[in-house]
Amino acid sequence: MRIPPQRHTARVPAEQEVRYYMRTPPVTLNIAAPLSDALALMREHDVRRLPVVVDTGELRGMITQGDIRGADVMRIAGLDPLDIAQALRQVKVYEVMTENPITVAPETGLREAAMLMIENKIGGLPVVDDQNCVVGIITESDLFETLVQQLDSHNSW
Repeated sequence: MRIPPQRHTARVPAEQEVRYYMRTPPVTLNIAAPLSDALALMREHDVRRLPVVVDTGELRGMITQGDIRGADVMRIAGLDPLDIAQALRQVKVYEVMTENPITVAPETGLREAAMLMIENKIGGLPVVDDQNCVVGIITESDLFETLVQQLDSHNSW
């Protein structure tokens, strides 16, 4: 679901647009990849969520660590790690991802992005262009870092 920028607020100053705070280039995953690839990419890039795309780069979904967390449950339940690894190779990303995630545009304001995350209880938003291709991702961690920087700049006297 694409949310038009500035649903709640008036035009924001350019320096408050998501484009300046989003993580880029985005780490994405193909829709047909196995869950094992998703887990490996998350670990490699130290992220908790990945935009899921088709070959053209167009967004189709989001997958999070929580979506894959069942593997930990299987391990705790006493299943053999080799069986778990095999299961993660057999299950495809599209089988467990969230389809049609909420997105924002690069010109969306930081406040708007934060409000969307709060209202929808999500930790990150894919940033997409006019063709619905992923150009970045903005997460709650990015917003917290921005807040800390702004608080530090105001207290530097």
